[in-house]
Amino acid sequence: MYKPDITSHLRVSLALAFTVVLSIANLCHSAVPREQRLPNFQVTLVNGNTLKSRDLLGKITVIDFWGTWCPPCLKEIPEYNAFYREFKKKGVGFYGLAAESGTMADLRDAANRLKIDYPVAALTDEELDAFGDIPVFPTTWIVNRNGVVEKELVGSGPGKLELLRSTVARLLEGGGQKKKQ
Repeated sequence: MYKPDITSHLRVSLALAFTVVLSIANLCHSAVPREQRLPNFQVTLVNGNTLKSRDLLGKITVIDFWGTWCPPCLKEIPEYNAFYREFKKKGVGFYGLAAESGTMADLRDAANRLKIDYPVAALTDEELDAFGDIPVFPTTWIVNRNGVVEKELVGSGPGKLELLRSTVARLLEGGGQKKKQ
């Protein structure tokens, strides 16, 4: 009769944990359980410009929380470059806010190396905290003209870009406009 030893149990536990981590990393779901407003923030972009939350009011904006250390985040960059080029012409803002990715100079070098077209900023821990609970990286917010997060896309995976595009297109057509309170 086979009796698994502690090593076998450990191997199975590690395999299960690895599978769960991979599943979470590739998860893409949309959830905004309550009206979540864009927090008051100010960050410096790697190009030297300042981005303030109040600058985004009246505009549809996509904010991607990512990290240079995050493989799923890096995989999204070419798609986001194409999205940015297409929707910039329609007045949609797109910003990549990087966490735990080094200094501003480190991120500037990474953005050049990765050929990122859209504006990016290196967030400090305090700046990241201003956005509340970011469950995983990448997490992408689609913010309407009133500063309300319409969708939060958590993780990456099939269908994420299509959901991003369809939500932004709906907002451009006037859907999802919540009245200012």
